[in-house]
Amino acid sequence: METKFGLLTFSTTHQAIATNELLKSKQEFETSIISTPGKISAGCGMSVRFNYSDKDAILKLLTDEDLHFQNIYVGTRVGVRITYELDD
Repeated sequence: METKFGLLTFSTTHQAIATNELLKSKQEFETSIISTPGKISAGCGMSVRFNYSDKDAILKLLTDEDLHFQNIYVGTRVGVRITYELDD
C-alpha cells in the first residue's frame, strides 16, 4: 500500500519549531516534527511532516503568518521503503 505525505524543510531550527507549533494549534492539521532524512539536504536537521492533502491550506497559512520554509518534499512510502521528491 502506498502512502503520500508532505515534508517541509527549514533553514533554522527556530523556523521548524514555530511552524510546527502554529500548525498544531490549528485542529484541522496533523503534523509532527521529525529529523530531516539523510537523503534530503536542508539547512537544519528538523522537518515538519504533514498530510499532503493539506498542502495548499498549509502554504496559505504560512504565507499569512509570514513563516518561511526552505523546501517542500513529497514522501512516498511503500511498505518500509520511503522515497522523497522535491515538490513543485
